[in-house]
Parts: sequence; C-alpha cells; structure tokens
Amino acid sequence: MREKRRRRRILFRSAIVVIAGLGLLAAVIGLIWSTIWMFSQRNGEQALDWEYASTASHYADEYDVPLEVVYAVIETESHFDADAQSGVGACGLMQLMPDTYDWIQGRLGETDVQSGKAEGNAQSAVAPETPGEQEAGIFDPVTNIRYGVYYLSYLYERFGVWETAYAGYNAGPNIVAKWLEDAQYSSDGVTLEQIPYTETANYVVKVSEARERYHQLLTETE
Repeated sequence: MREKRRRRRILFRSAIVVIAGLGLLAAVIGLIWSTIWMFSQRNGEQALDWEYASTASHYADEYDVPLEVVYAVIETESHFDADAQSGVGACGLMQLMPDTYDWIQGRLGETDVQSGKAEGNAQSAVAPETPGEQEAGIFDPVTNIRYGVYYLSYLYERFGVWETAYAGYNAGPNIVAKWLEDAQYSSDGVTLEQIPYTETANYVVKVSEARERYHQLLTETE
C-alpha cells in the first residue's frame, strides 16, 4: 500500500513538472511569435515612410501591380537593403539576377545609361567601360524597383495568379511553366497546388503573408 502511494506521489509530481514545462514552452513560443509579429509590423510601418516609397508607388501604378505586392517582395527579397547581394548573384532591393536585368533591359529597349537618365539619376552619359560600371545600374534603387515591378507585372500577365507569379519570381518562369504542365503539381495548369522546391514554396508563403500585412497597413493609412 505504501509503495502504491509513493508511486502515485511520484507520478503526480512528474505530471506537474510536465505540465509546467509545457506551459513554459507555450509561453516561450508565444513570446517568439509576438516578437516576430511586432518586428514585422514595425518594418512595415517604416516602409511606408521609406525614401523610395513614392518610387514604389509610382511604378506600382504604372505597371498595374498592387503596391502591397511590391512591398512584400522587397521585404522578402532584401529587407529594403539597396546593397543586398545574394550568394547566387541576385542584386539590389528586388534581388534581380543580372541575366533577368539584361532581359528586362532588352524588353524595354534600354541601356544602363538610358535607364538612369530616364529617372534623372546622376549617371554618366558616357557608356560604361568596365564590368563594374556596367553592373552599377542593377543596384540603383530607382532602376531596380522599376525593373522589379515590371518583372512582376510580366509574371502576373503570363500566369494570371499572384502566387504563381511569386513562384516564377523565385524559381524562374520557365521552371514554373513546366510545373503547371505536370498534373502532380497543378490540376488546372494555372494554380500550383504543390511546389516541388522547398525554397520556392516557403518564398510564396512569406510573400503572401507580407502582402496581407502591407494591405492592412496601406488600408489603415488611406
């Protein structure tokens, strides 16, 4: 009898320890999520007063891209760091790859000098002679935003679904087009029900969530 009581006391104490531990874990998780949410809100509010906010708004209107999408992509890609460069070579605020940048230049019929002059930037009127000078335009915030927003408009025009456009921005439109043709990823050839690249799947979720936050912020400031 005493042995049974002793075991019950041990089990009771163990249960209390487990419950207390779970409560502490829940509190820690709650604190982490609240910190992330507060940081995201503060980051979003600062973005609305960002020095290139008017530029983002202007090109969002020009290329018919929701402004909250522009902000969401910039936040996810570079966290508003104009000098950001990824390990694979993506550059600037909207993390454009040099090949994509060149392709957009071709679509718009521009050169680095022309794209800079169009925005009134202090770029030399003499054609650049070194690779470093040729690549300078991709980091120019105004040009980078303009080309990035143009690219988003192209992707949406091509795919017709913003989530699919986000996937194209991350993985490349030709890869996404192949996914849409594959029945295991898309049943209608338009919507991606499954994304085989984990990075791209996470990217689409991040941009979608950021878009919702910016939509709310922009609505509150109207």
